[in-house]
Amino acid sequence: MRVLPKLGQEIVGQIEEAWKLPQEDWARKRLLVVRLIAQHEHTVAEIMKIASVCRQTVFTYRDKVLTEGVKGLLKRDWNGARKPAVRGAVAAEFLERLGEGKFRQARDAQTWIKKRTRKTLTESGVRKTIRRLGGKLKVPRKSHVKKDMKAAAEFRVDLSNRLAEAAGTYPDKPVRIWVLDEHRYGLLPVIRRVWGRKGVRVHAPYKTTYQWGYLHEALEVDGQHKVELLFTPMINQDVHAVFLTQIAESDPNALHVVVMDQAGFHMKQEDGRVPANVRVLPLPPYCPELNPAEWFGRVVKAPTVNRIYQSLKHLEDHIIAVARRWSDPAKVATLIHEWMRVEVNAIAKLKSLLAR
Repeated sequence: MRVLPKLGQEIVGQIEEAWKLPQEDWARKRLLVVRLIAQHEHTVAEIMKIASVCRQTVFTYRDKVLTEGVKGLLKRDWNGARKPAVRGAVAAEFLERLGEGKFRQARDAQTWIKKRTRKTLTESGVRKTIRRLGGKLKVPRKSHVKKDMKAAAEFRVDLSNRLAEAAGTYPDKPVRIWVLDEHRYGLLPVIRRVWGRKGVRVHAPYKTTYQWGYLHEALEVDGQHKVELLFTPMINQDVHAVFLTQIAESDPNALHVVVMDQAGFHMKQEDGRVPANVRVLPLPPYCPELNPAEWFGRVVKAPTVNRIYQSLKHLEDHIIAVARRWSDPAKVATLIHEWMRVEVNAIAKLKSLLAR
């Protein structure tokens, strides 16, 4: 066991005397560190854990008590609150880089801070700085290199006009607005993270069975927040036509505006297989985050991870059971983007068309 060199008997005596006296919290922590060193029974790592300090702090307090004694150790060496290393223009630049996801680890931020301020923060200090500035460790969402950010922003702003234009083709009919998407499911297990005991590997059942099916889902953006589902063994334009027909027949007297992405198996409005009371409104390419139906598929499939299913029918039964719970209008409403809800309700004309 590697421990720090012994302190002199005189210093040890001073530490014990000071330890018996009332001390402020910051002074008590300093004394705790050097007292643990004086006991000559603990490694640096153990002292760090017991006193909740970093490695650098352990050596700083040891050097201070050796050179200045206990009196120097307990001398308050700052006046008032310490100014943060990252502030002002540097903080603004740091926040900009946080927003762009430039720091993969605290160490990356630590290097950047040192380069910009010539101050060395511990990794613990860097994490505190990140939290102080509103940062949080996140998993980046995939964003296709062909994605047009301008087109995505314009779609959000102009959605109400596009919906009104589509609804205007049937001025005498009620209008129902849907978002549509598909998700693949299969017997190949999906492995996701779980909580487990430290130092103990967690196992999940696994087998290589390549059988797939497809879940088609459509959520009503406003009004009754209904859900339409369809399970199919394959996916193509003919299957997509069947699902659009299912949506159209859910209310034959209404006009159904369906917002969906531009996947190759999704039909365009000009296709003769699109039902007469359906209007297709395509999303900008490579912008899945604009579609609330993406989240429905994810939450429905979430309970199926880290599990083995003996057949697609068994898996589909489980998905159906979860989907029924999530088909509650109140739950569907939580999946609809606020900006989409605002756009749908932005025009009084559209409100009247949406009235049941």
